[in-house]
Amino acid sequence: MRKIYVTGIAAILFLTASCGNSGDGKPGRKMRIPDNELVEILTDTYLTASMLDLYSMRDTWAQRDSILNYIDVIESHGFTREQFEATMRYYFTGKPRKLSRIYDRVTGNLLELETLVITENKPIEDLEENLWNGKPSYSFPEEFTRDPLWFDIPLDRPGEYVLSADIRIFEDDKSLNPRVTVYFSYPDSSGEEKREYWEEVRLEKDGQFRKIQIRNSIDSIPGVRLRGWIMNHDNQPGRWEKHARIANISIAYIRGVDPE
Repeated sequence: MRKIYVTGIAAILFLTASCGNSGDGKPGRKMRIPDNELVEILTDTYLTASMLDLYSMRDTWAQRDSILNYIDVIESHGFTREQFEATMRYYFTGKPRKLSRIYDRVTGNLLELETLVITENKPIEDLEENLWNGKPSYSFPEEFTRDPLWFDIPLDRPGEYVLSADIRIFEDDKSLNPRVTVYFSYPDSSGEEKREYWEEVRLEKDGQFRKIQIRNSIDSIPGVRLRGWIMNHDNQPGRWEKHARIANISIAYIRGVDPE
Protein backbone atom coordinates (compact mmCIF):
# COMPACT_ATOMS: atom_id res chain seq x y z
CA MET A 1 0.00 0.00 0.00
CA ARG A 2 2.81 2.44 0.86
CA LYS A 3 4.48 1.69 -2.48
CA ILE A 4 1.28 2.64 -4.33
CA TYR A 5 1.03 5.84 -2.28
CA VAL A 6 4.62 6.93 -3.00
CA THR A 7 4.49 6.19 -6.73
CA GLY A 8 1.10 7.86 -6.99
CA ILE A 9 2.33 11.04 -5.29
CA ALA A 10 5.33 11.08 -7.61
CA ALA A 11 3.04 10.84 -10.64
CA ILE A 12 0.86 13.71 -9.41
CA LEU A 13 3.87 15.91 -8.66
CA PHE A 14 5.22 15.13 -12.12
CA LEU A 15 1.92 16.18 -13.68
CA THR A 16 1.71 19.47 -11.78
CA ALA A 17 5.39 20.46 -11.89
CA SER A 18 5.33 21.33 -15.58
CA CYS A 19 3.15 24.40 -14.99
CA GLY A 20 5.47 26.12 -12.57
CA ASN A 21 3.96 28.52 -10.04
CA SER A 22 1.61 30.39 -12.34
CA GLY A 23 -2.10 30.53 -11.66
CA ASP A 24 -1.96 29.73 -7.93
CA GLY A 25 -5.36 31.30 -7.24
CA LYS A 26 -8.67 29.50 -7.02
CA PRO A 27 -9.51 28.02 -10.43
CA GLY A 28 -12.77 28.94 -12.12
CA ARG A 29 -15.79 26.66 -11.85
CA LYS A 30 -15.11 25.07 -15.24
CA MET A 31 -11.48 24.35 -14.36
CA ARG A 32 -11.85 22.89 -10.87
CA ILE A 33 -12.65 19.17 -10.56
CA PRO A 34 -15.29 18.41 -7.89
CA ASP A 35 -14.01 16.60 -4.79
CA ASN A 36 -15.80 13.29 -5.40
CA GLU A 37 -14.50 13.03 -8.97
CA LEU A 38 -11.02 14.06 -7.84
CA VAL A 39 -10.98 11.23 -5.29
CA GLU A 40 -11.84 8.74 -8.05
CA ILE A 41 -9.16 10.12 -10.37
CA LEU A 42 -6.49 9.96 -7.67
CA THR A 43 -7.53 6.42 -6.78
CA ASP A 44 -7.17 5.32 -10.40
CA THR A 45 -3.87 7.22 -10.68
CA TYR A 46 -2.43 5.27 -7.76
CA LEU A 47 -3.65 1.99 -9.23
CA THR A 48 -2.13 2.90 -12.60
CA ALA A 49 1.20 3.76 -10.95
CA SER A 50 1.19 0.41 -9.18
CA MET A 51 0.35 -1.50 -12.37
CA LEU A 52 3.10 0.27 -14.32
CA ASP A 53 5.55 -0.85 -11.66
CA LEU A 54 4.89 -4.49 -12.51
CA TYR A 55 7.45 -6.01 -14.87
CA SER A 56 4.82 -7.36 -17.28
CA MET A 57 3.10 -3.99 -17.56
CA ARG A 58 6.41 -2.17 -17.79
CA ASP A 59 7.37 -4.27 -20.80
CA THR A 60 4.01 -3.67 -22.45
CA TRP A 61 4.16 0.13 -22.07
CA ALA A 62 7.93 0.59 -22.32
CA GLN A 63 7.69 2.47 -25.61
CA ARG A 64 5.08 4.95 -24.34
CA ASP A 65 5.74 8.09 -22.34
CA SER A 66 4.48 7.20 -18.85
CA ILE A 67 2.87 10.63 -18.37
CA LEU A 68 0.46 9.79 -21.18
CA ASN A 69 -0.89 6.89 -19.15
CA TYR A 70 -1.85 9.25 -16.32
CA ILE A 71 -3.41 11.69 -18.76
CA ASP A 72 -5.50 8.80 -20.08
CA VAL A 73 -6.78 8.20 -16.54
CA ILE A 74 -7.81 11.84 -16.16
CA GLU A 75 -9.52 11.95 -19.54
CA SER A 76 -11.35 8.68 -18.87
CA HIS A 77 -13.18 10.54 -16.09
CA GLY A 78 -14.22 13.31 -18.47
CA PHE A 79 -11.65 15.96 -17.48
CA THR A 80 -8.51 17.42 -19.04
CA ARG A 81 -4.93 17.53 -17.89
CA GLU A 82 -5.24 21.29 -17.52
CA GLN A 83 -8.23 20.92 -15.19
CA PHE A 84 -6.37 18.37 -13.09
CA GLU A 85 -3.26 20.52 -12.84
CA ALA A 86 -5.25 23.63 -11.90
CA THR A 87 -7.20 21.71 -9.24
CA MET A 88 -4.15 20.06 -7.67
CA ARG A 89 -2.18 23.33 -7.71
CA TYR A 90 -5.10 25.03 -5.93
CA TYR A 91 -5.17 22.39 -3.19
CA PHE A 92 -1.38 22.20 -2.81
CA THR A 93 -1.01 25.97 -2.39
CA GLY A 94 -4.30 27.04 -0.80
CA LYS A 95 -6.08 24.09 0.79
CA PRO A 96 -3.49 21.61 2.11
CA ARG A 97 -5.73 20.38 4.96
CA LYS A 98 -8.58 19.69 2.59
CA LEU A 99 -6.17 17.92 0.28
CA SER A 100 -5.10 15.74 3.20
CA ARG A 101 -8.74 14.75 3.77
CA ILE A 102 -9.07 13.93 0.08
CA TYR A 103 -6.01 11.69 0.33
CA ASP A 104 -7.59 9.99 3.34
CA ARG A 105 -10.58 9.12 1.18
CA VAL A 106 -8.30 7.82 -1.57
CA THR A 107 -6.45 5.65 0.94
CA GLY A 108 -9.81 4.37 2.15
CA ASN A 109 -10.74 3.45 -1.43
CA LEU A 110 -7.50 1.52 -1.87
CA LEU A 111 -7.97 -0.32 1.42
CA GLU A 112 -11.53 -1.14 0.41
CA LEU A 113 -10.38 -2.55 -2.92
CA GLU A 114 -7.75 -4.61 -1.13
CA THR A 115 -10.38 -5.97 1.26
CA LEU A 116 -12.78 -6.84 -1.56
CA VAL A 117 -10.06 -8.62 -3.55
CA ILE A 118 -9.10 -10.71 -0.54
CA THR A 119 -12.76 -11.50 0.12
CA GLU A 120 -13.50 -12.48 -3.47
CA ASN A 121 -10.44 -14.72 -3.61
CA LYS A 122 -11.58 -16.55 -0.48
CA PRO A 123 -15.12 -17.89 -1.02
CA ILE A 124 -17.36 -17.47 1.97
CA GLU A 125 -18.10 -21.20 2.15
CA ASP A 126 -14.42 -21.79 2.92
CA LEU A 127 -14.60 -19.77 6.12
CA GLU A 128 -14.75 -22.10 9.10
CA GLU A 129 -18.12 -22.19 10.93
CA ASN A 130 -19.56 -19.36 8.82
CA LEU A 131 -23.36 -19.48 8.84
CA TRP A 132 -23.85 -16.30 6.78
CA ASN A 133 -26.04 -17.20 3.78
CA GLY A 134 -25.64 -14.02 1.73
CA LYS A 135 -22.85 -12.47 -0.32
CA PRO A 136 -19.53 -11.67 1.41
CA SER A 137 -19.70 -7.98 0.48
CA TYR A 138 -22.25 -5.30 -0.43
CA SER A 139 -22.16 -1.74 -1.75
CA PHE A 140 -24.69 1.04 -1.16
CA PRO A 141 -26.27 2.61 -3.20
CA GLU A 142 -25.14 0.27 -6.01
CA GLU A 143 -27.06 -2.73 -4.64
CA PHE A 144 -29.51 -1.16 -2.20
CA THR A 145 -30.40 2.53 -2.39
CA ARG A 146 -32.03 2.79 1.04
CA ASP A 147 -33.06 -0.69 2.19
CA PRO A 148 -31.30 -2.33 5.15
CA LEU A 149 -29.49 -5.61 4.53
CA TRP A 150 -31.92 -8.17 6.00
CA PHE A 151 -30.91 -11.70 7.04
CA ASP A 152 -32.78 -14.72 8.43
CA ILE A 153 -30.77 -17.80 9.42
CA PRO A 154 -32.11 -20.98 11.09
CA LEU A 155 -30.10 -22.21 14.09
CA ASP A 156 -29.94 -25.84 15.17
CA ARG A 157 -27.60 -25.72 18.18
CA PRO A 158 -27.75 -23.94 21.52
CA GLY A 159 -24.74 -21.83 22.45
CA GLU A 160 -23.00 -18.59 21.59
CA TYR A 161 -23.04 -16.93 18.17
CA VAL A 162 -20.84 -14.12 16.86
CA LEU A 163 -21.56 -11.75 13.97
CA SER A 164 -18.57 -9.98 12.41
CA ALA A 165 -18.26 -7.56 9.48
CA ASP A 166 -16.08 -4.77 8.12
CA ILE A 167 -18.33 -1.74 7.60
CA ARG A 168 -17.50 1.62 6.05
CA ILE A 169 -20.03 4.47 6.20
CA PHE A 170 -19.07 7.45 4.04
CA GLU A 171 -19.42 11.00 5.34
CA ASP A 172 -22.09 11.81 2.74
CA ASP A 173 -24.31 8.89 3.75
CA LYS A 174 -27.87 10.19 4.26
CA SER A 175 -29.29 7.41 6.45
CA LEU A 176 -30.63 8.36 9.86
CA ASN A 177 -29.02 6.64 12.83
CA PRO A 178 -27.28 3.80 10.91
CA ARG A 179 -26.76 0.68 13.02
CA VAL A 180 -26.58 -3.10 13.11
CA THR A 181 -29.66 -4.78 14.63
CA VAL A 182 -29.65 -8.51 15.47
CA TYR A 183 -32.07 -10.72 17.43
CA PHE A 184 -32.97 -14.32 18.18
CA SER A 185 -36.50 -15.17 16.99
CA TYR A 186 -38.58 -18.14 18.15
CA PRO A 187 -42.27 -19.01 18.64
CA ASP A 188 -43.82 -19.08 22.11
CA SER A 189 -46.40 -21.64 23.27
CA SER A 190 -49.17 -19.84 21.39
CA GLY A 191 -47.17 -19.59 18.16
CA GLU A 192 -46.44 -15.86 18.49
CA GLU A 193 -42.95 -14.64 17.68
CA LYS A 194 -40.67 -13.83 20.60
CA ARG A 195 -37.54 -11.73 20.11
CA GLU A 196 -34.34 -11.53 22.12
CA TYR A 197 -32.37 -8.53 20.86
CA TRP A 198 -28.60 -8.32 20.87
CA GLU A 199 -26.83 -5.10 21.78
CA GLU A 200 -27.12 -2.75 18.79
CA VAL A 201 -23.99 -1.33 17.17
CA ARG A 202 -24.11 2.34 16.11
CA LEU A 203 -22.17 3.06 12.92
CA GLU A 204 -20.02 6.16 12.45
CA LYS A 205 -20.05 8.20 9.25
CA ASP A 206 -16.32 8.78 9.05
CA GLY A 207 -15.38 7.04 5.80
CA GLN A 208 -13.21 4.45 7.57
CA PHE A 209 -13.54 0.67 7.50
CA ARG A 210 -14.35 -0.54 11.01
CA LYS A 211 -14.52 -4.10 12.27
CA ILE A 212 -17.73 -4.72 14.20
CA GLN A 213 -18.22 -7.85 16.27
CA ILE A 214 -21.19 -8.67 18.48
CA ARG A 215 -22.24 -11.89 20.22
CA ASN A 216 -25.02 -13.48 22.23
CA SER A 217 -26.10 -16.89 23.49
CA ILE A 218 -29.30 -18.90 23.12
CA ASP A 219 -30.58 -21.98 24.98
CA SER A 220 -32.07 -25.00 23.24
CA ILE A 221 -35.32 -23.62 21.81
CA PRO A 222 -37.13 -25.36 18.91
CA GLY A 223 -37.49 -23.21 15.83
CA VAL A 224 -35.00 -20.51 16.84
CA ARG A 225 -33.69 -18.26 14.05
CA LEU A 226 -31.10 -15.50 13.90
CA ARG A 227 -32.55 -12.42 12.22
CA GLY A 228 -31.75 -8.77 11.78
CA TRP A 229 -30.56 -5.91 9.60
CA ILE A 230 -27.05 -4.83 8.73
CA MET A 231 -27.16 -1.11 7.88
CA ASN A 232 -30.46 -0.63 9.72
CA HIS A 233 -31.77 2.96 10.00
CA ASP A 234 -34.58 5.15 11.32
CA ASN A 235 -37.42 6.08 8.99
CA GLN A 236 -37.32 9.51 7.40
CA PRO A 237 -39.27 11.26 4.61
CA GLY A 238 -37.98 12.46 1.26
CA ARG A 239 -35.48 11.13 -1.26
CA TRP A 240 -32.13 10.04 0.09
CA GLU A 241 -29.46 7.37 -0.40
CA LYS A 242 -27.10 5.34 1.69
CA HIS A 243 -23.39 5.38 0.90
CA ALA A 244 -21.58 2.47 2.52
CA ARG A 245 -19.54 -0.67 1.97
CA ILE A 246 -19.80 -3.96 3.89
CA ALA A 247 -17.24 -6.76 3.58
CA ASN A 248 -16.09 -9.96 5.29
CA ILE A 249 -19.48 -10.77 6.81
CA SER A 250 -19.52 -13.86 8.99
CA ILE A 251 -21.72 -15.51 11.60
CA ALA A 252 -19.89 -18.08 13.68
CA TYR A 253 -21.08 -20.66 16.17
CA ILE A 254 -18.84 -20.82 19.25
CA ARG A 255 -18.40 -24.34 20.50
CA GLY A 256 -17.96 -25.36 24.13
CA VAL A 257 -20.08 -22.70 25.78
CA ASP A 258 -20.39 -23.53 29.48
CA PRO A 259 -23.98 -23.86 30.72
CA GLU A 260 -25.01 -21.45 33.46
